[in-house]
Amino acid sequence: MSRLKRLETVEGVMDDKAERAAREFGEAQQQLDNERQRLEQLQQFRAEYQGRLTGDGGATMDAFRLRDFNAFIARIDAAIEQQNEQIRAAERQFQRAREHWEHERTRAEAMGKVVARERDAEQRQERKREQTQADELAQRMFAHRNKGRR
Repeated sequence: MSRLKRLETVEGVMDDKAERAAREFGEAQQQLDNERQRLEQLQQFRAEYQGRLTGDGGATMDAFRLRDFNAFIARIDAAIEQQNEQIRAAERQFQRAREHWEHERTRAEAMGKVVARERDAEQRQERKREQTQADELAQRMFAHRNKGRR
């Protein structure tokens, strides 16, 4: 197997790794977006529920209902805080995936350049070999013609 073929094989593997890292990066972005949407939904739900208290037109609420209302708001707040932690974790994963993708992409691009240089070198070598063969053939033909003229 020629050096170029070996390098092309390595290049293919590196391209595959870069593509896989790009997919993982996209999935991490999607997960982060999903977590942010969940937070937004929780915040909207809390605002709507809080609006019920103020939206009753100042109607009085007995102590038990007020206690339950406040407990429910506290549970929503806890869920919001938990969702904020989920977002922070998703952001960290997103950052790691981005860095991994950039690393793999850079390596694949570098290998692509190595392969291109090797391909160019092989082509130059092939042209040189063809030129040498053409020169040798021309020299033999010239020698053969001159041999007959003596």
